[in-house]
Order: sequence, then C-alpha cells, then structure tokens
Amino acid sequence: MNSRERLLAAINHEEVDRIPCDIWATPEVRAKIKAYFGGDVDIYDKLRIDGFFWVGAEYSGPALPKMPEGESIDYWGMKVKNVRHEGGTYAELYYNPLSSASSVDDLDKYQWPSADWFDYSKVKNEAAELRKKGRAVQCGYMAPFYMHNKLRGLEQSLIDPLENPEFTHELMERIYKFDYEYHKRMFDACGGLVDITQVTDDL
Repeated sequence: MNSRERLLAAINHEEVDRIPCDIWATPEVRAKIKAYFGGDVDIYDKLRIDGFFWVGAEYSGPALPKMPEGESIDYWGMKVKNVRHEGGTYAELYYNPLSSASSVDDLDKYQWPSADWFDYSKVKNEAAELRKKGRAVQCGYMAPFYMHNKLRGLEQSLIDPLENPEFTHELMERIYKFDYEYHKRMFDACGGLVDITQVTDDL
C-alpha cells in the first residue's frame, strides 16, 4: 500500500498493511529533524510517515497590513504573534476583529472576506502531483464555531448565543456563506482529486 491507499483504507474501516500515521510538530522540532537527516531528505519518506498533504487556493485579495516581526494578520483581520514557550514557539491570537460588535449593523461595517480574493488556478496541478507520489490530498478546513470564537474572543462567543441570538445567527450565517463558496470553488478547481477535507470544530 502507498500512503494514500493506507489512509483511505483506514478511514473506510478496511484492513491496512500497517497503522497509518501523521506528524504535527513545532518549527523547532521540524528544524531538528531536518538537521539530523539533512535538508534534502524527505522526512515523510525517511520516517515512513503517511500524512495528509494540503492543497489550497492562494490569497490574491486586498493587500494585508504590514506587521512587526513575529506577528501576522490574516484576511479576516485576526492578528497573531509568535510566543515562545518551553519546548516550542506557537502563533497565538491576540486580536479579535469583531470583539466590540454588538449588532447586525456592526457586522455590515466589517470587511468580510470573499471567495473572489483567491487564485484557484494551481490547485488541480498540485493535487495531481501529490496523487502521482501516492499521497492523500487534503483540501479545506471548515470550523464555523471556532471561527466565531476567534472573531469575537472565546468568552464573548460563548455568551453571544444567550445574550444576542439574532446577532449570533447572522454572524454564523456569514461565516458559513464564505466557507461554503470558498470551499466549493476549491473542490471544483481540483476536478475530483480531493481525498479528504476537514469539517471540524472545538465544541
């Protein structure tokens, strides 16, 4: 079995030749692995890691503000900074762009991302190359409630459904509409080569 066959068999509860595996690691750990084996070594092949290999549309929308070193901002307006902990560096969210919103009018003033802000022209070729290598192709990640957490702040997002259900429904609907159109365009562009996507949440 190649990695793709092994992963899909496991997902479908079919017999596999060995247990499939993936790796999630901090940049520091990945750098140490690369240094140990050499920069040109494919650690997935070397360590027999199957993995999920992402393809996705490139952002080509409005220019994002420049941020200080170690910080970044995404097309939602969320800001993160690298925070060093014992054992690794993690990008931690520190700005929730809709934290002060309280009405549907406030949502109207926010610049919602658009599926038009992305270039979908390369995803099919990227997916085809991964297929040739026997890799499972993953495209997309959808987590509407987690996005609500990040736009509003965790505490406020948990209070919202009780205090302001109309506002919450509208906010969630707008998140969903973007997610749906963005993912539909990516899947269509990939031409049936997507094996796996994520629809998940931190409920």
